[in-house]
Amino acid sequence: MNNPHVHWSHKEEKYWIRDGDDILWFDGPLEAKEAARMLERKHTAQAERAAVAAWLRRIGKPQLADAILRGEYQPKEPTHD
Repeated sequence: MNNPHVHWSHKEEKYWIRDGDDILWFDGPLEAKEAARMLERKHTAQAERAAVAAWLRRIGKPQLADAILRGEYQPKEPTHD
């Protein structure tokens, strides 16, 4: 997925970004830029998760790959001993 870009609508007099099929509207450019950064991070995380799942399948761990893609993986909290 491409990184989202901030656009200006003269008709609506608002900023907007596209997230898949959805259009997200914003009153100010800073709000729109922050949302675009958040979407970029979300898309990057999804791509990384898919890459990890593909690797797990290649090494014979398809059940673990499926669990990760379903969002069942919860990282452990770091311990401070």
